[in-house]
Amino acid sequence: MEKQQQTVQEKYNTFLSGLLEQKLFESAMELNATLVKTFNVTPQYARKILERAVAQNAIKSSAPYTFGKGQYVYIYNEHDFGKDGIKRIAEKSRPPIYRLLELMDQNRGIISYYEALKITAAPLEKSSTKVNSLDDILTLLMKLDIVHKIKDRNDLVYIVYKIYKDKEATLEIMMADHFAGMVADCSVLPDVLRWLSNANIIDIGNVIYRNKKTPHIGAKHNNLVWDAFAYSRTTGINPILGAKADTVDKKTLVALDVALTTEYSAIHLDAFIGRIQINRKSVNQEDRKILPIIIYRLCSTHTINKIRKNGIIAFDISAIFGTKIYEVLNRFQELSVLLKESDGIEQTIEGILKTINNAGQDEALKELRGTLFEFLMYPLLKTLYPNASIERGKILTIGNKEEKESYEYDYIIESSNPPEIIFVELKGYNSSATINLGDTNKKATLRWFFRKTLPFAEKYYKETIEKGKKAKAVFITSANFFDDGKEFIGKMNASKYKSKLLETGYERQSLLLLLKEYGFEAEIRIIDKFYSGPVYEDEDDNEVRNILSDLEADLL
Repeated sequence: MEKQQQTVQEKYNTFLSGLLEQKLFESAMELNATLVKTFNVTPQYARKILERAVAQNAIKSSAPYTFGKGQYVYIYNEHDFGKDGIKRIAEKSRPPIYRLLELMDQNRGIISYYEALKITAAPLEKSSTKVNSLDDILTLLMKLDIVHKIKDRNDLVYIVYKIYKDKEATLEIMMADHFAGMVADCSVLPDVLRWLSNANIIDIGNVIYRNKKTPHIGAKHNNLVWDAFAYSRTTGINPILGAKADTVDKKTLVALDVALTTEYSAIHLDAFIGRIQINRKSVNQEDRKILPIIIYRLCSTHTINKIRKNGIIAFDISAIFGTKIYEVLNRFQELSVLLKESDGIEQTIEGILKTINNAGQDEALKELRGTLFEFLMYPLLKTLYPNASIERGKILTIGNKEEKESYEYDYIIESSNPPEIIFVELKGYNSSATINLGDTNKKATLRWFFRKTLPFAEKYYKETIEKGKKAKAVFITSANFFDDGKEFIGKMNASKYKSKLLETGYERQSLLLLLKEYGFEAEIRIIDKFYSGPVYEDEDDNEVRNILSDLEADLL
């Protein structure tokens, strides 16, 4: 009898093996239904047949891992659950996993944790919803020996395929290149937001966006990450007119998805729609009003048609800034790599600024020009402190999630000789602009930096300072100071914050003299040529710039 049962099971095994050899994989539900139909057995007995087939190594099971509706998946015995196999299985049964692996393939086997959160439409923290967290997905993929988590020197988390785990040199290059791409993706985001504001599509006052200095950190809203979000009162003719939409709950949430270094593909769109749907259901009484906007560099006709079908606004970046923006983005992406080598920075920056100027986009891309000024000052700082640790765009945070305070610093220099830690603030404005003295409540001013963010940095680095490194500070701008600002800098030069090698403040002329002293003729030429003339067309645009500056640190 036992031999007869074994013979019958062998018949089932042969059938299942042949079926899976053709189909590669199948879900438990489908295989059960096939067994019931083919052999006229009960569903309960069909499940026993599958269990025995796995026990006898006729087929393979994904147990204990499930795919879609808690089901196991079965594959042909001579195959395995490798990356490609999991992609095929997940495409229909677990789309977030498929999108993650597909994006990693598109990015040559690497993805940042931030981008993984976006592409899987995963919440930042586990909630009561059925949506899987990113960590749950990664745990599954790591147990299947497909991916590996790694950190770079700045503790940024990346996800790479397991085959790269022990290839340190390759990983360093992959992470550096990928970080440069992330920087480029949000390099013109403030300028895009200004354009949307000028077009009356968003209200600039409540915008939160992904910062080009910290591109691994996104804007948080309802436990999800976005490249940017804002609010709009421009929703056509409604019971509540735009002028009366004076609170956030009366406005429409505007969510932005941006891809400027890679193609905006179907998986990006599916993930964006997934996050939008989660966000819409975050209000108990009614669906939240959302206006989704996509900013892309390259997008297929098929994906464009799907975007239109879903009622989503999409802008080719060239429609905003002209076709020269492609060249600007390509060269900007080089800068993050050049910054590590400090060679060729001036030529690349000059080329970008020349392209912007020739395209007549100086005003439209003024935030990007400010960022280029920050890059332009790096060779000077590296020359002054050749053996020091220099960190760019670092955000310092004190406190927990419930009550935390954060500020961003353009450069933080830790020097051993002299033993100093120098906090650097940079403002790349045109020659007609003037930096206000301000106060501790007004960002982008002298007192904000020296009286607000500098004491905060001292508190953050308290242990380092107690061990002997003295806190110093310097404010550098290609613009000018008012008389009260010059007087203030004079007092700061007599204070403990003046470093051994630098004054505490440099406006345009004193900066040019400093550059000349150290032989930076190219930087002088660039500032003279590209940071001169009118800086703002009107006061409203000045206010927009200040608001964007104020919101720079209001990130996740």
